[in-house]
Amino acid sequence: MNESKKERVLICEDEGLTAMRLREELDALGYDIVGEAEDGLEAVRLAESLRPDVILMDIKMPRLDGIQAAKRIMASHPTAIVMLTAYSEGHLVDAATAAGATAYLVKPIESKQLVPALRLARRRFEEFQRVQEEVADLKEALETRKLVERAKGILMKRAGLDEPDAFRRLQKMSQNANKPLKQIAAEIVQADTLLSP
Repeated sequence: MNESKKERVLICEDEGLTAMRLREELDALGYDIVGEAEDGLEAVRLAESLRPDVILMDIKMPRLDGIQAAKRIMASHPTAIVMLTAYSEGHLVDAATAAGATAYLVKPIESKQLVPALRLARRRFEEFQRVQEEVADLKEALETRKLVERAKGILMKRAGLDEPDAFRRLQKMSQNANKPLKQIAAEIVQADTLLSP
C-alpha cells in the first residue's frame, strides 16, 4: 500500500474482540484506522465527521443495525462499505447490497480476506460514483435540450424564424450575454410565460 496516501478506515463493530482484531490486522496491512463505532448511530455520526475512505460495518449492532446505518450514510455522504456478519443468508446479502454495501465478509474474518474486500469495495464504490455522475450529466443534457427546444419554438413563433435561425439566435444571445445556452433558454421560456395571456 502507498504510504503517502493510506486508506482511511472506520470500524463499526460492537464485539470488542472482533474490533480489536480488525484494528490490529488493518494497522499491520498499512491502513489508517480513523475511528471505531460500537453501535449504528455512532457509526453514522463518525462516518459524517471523519469521512473515511472505507467503512467496515457489522450488520447486527445495537441502537441501529448496520443495514439501516449504511442506508443513512449512503443518503447523506456516500462511502465504500464492507458489511461484516456472522450470517450468510441470502436475504441479508440482498439487504446489505440494497443499503449500499459494495462488499460483504462473513465472520470469522481472516487477514487474507480483508485487502481484497476493501479494494473491491472501493472499486465498486468508485464505479458507482462514476455511473451516478454520468446519469447526472445525462439528466442535465436532457433538461438543457428540452429548454432549448421550447425556447426555439417560442422564437420561431414570436419572431417568425425557422428552426436553424432560432437556434442561431439562441447561440448568439448566449455568447453576447456570456451565459450558458440553458440559462438563456430558461429566461426566454420564463419571459414567454409572463407575456402569454
